[in-house]
Amino acid sequence: MNDQLPREEIIIFLKRNNRANLKAIADHLGMTKMGAYKHMVKLEDEGLVSRKVTKKPIGRPEYVFELTDKGKQFFQNSDSLILNELLNFLEREGYGNIVIKFLQERIRHLTKEYMEKMKNKELEERVEVLRELRCRDGYMAEVKRVGNSFELIELNCPIYKVASVYGEACQLERNLFAKVLDAEVQSTHRQVIGSPMCRFLVSKKGEAIIE
Repeated sequence: MNDQLPREEIIIFLKRNNRANLKAIADHLGMTKMGAYKHMVKLEDEGLVSRKVTKKPIGRPEYVFELTDKGKQFFQNSDSLILNELLNFLEREGYGNIVIKFLQERIRHLTKEYMEKMKNKELEERVEVLRELRCRDGYMAEVKRVGNSFELIELNCPIYKVASVYGEACQLERNLFAKVLDAEVQSTHRQVIGSPMCRFLVSKKGEAIIE
């Protein structure tokens, strides 16, 4: 079996579930716990996952695995990394105001593009278009119905390092979603504050979000 495939599967699984024990990981991969453990040791050696020992009322303690910061950024491509390095350089050199202007200009550009592609569509269709656009841009987005709302999950954050320094980036993106979807958008999870994913709940304007 290609080691790269289970490695990516495990990272995506942990992004979706935050943390998991060895049995859950083995079941997801369709292999024995020993086989899964070998993969987890490799990921641990690469600094992509960490483990904690949890005690159970009965039986032996078990390992629970979760992603490290390096693991959360595993799917960033080289373009994203170079952009992050450039923006971090500007910050160090005292040009943080330029970074903010760049982020604002980026959102203006995305707003125009997204709205053009969502023209004359219902909310459910607009949410699906948003998912497709975010996947195109490397966010690994997923959508599903939750109560009277839509749940938008992004398993990857190409601007993770920038958003870690500039909290405005997260707020700008939430505002972007609210504007192009013409809907209520609530941010419930953010990768920059420790969550394995970014999560948004979307509902029609004027409707309370019920999960």
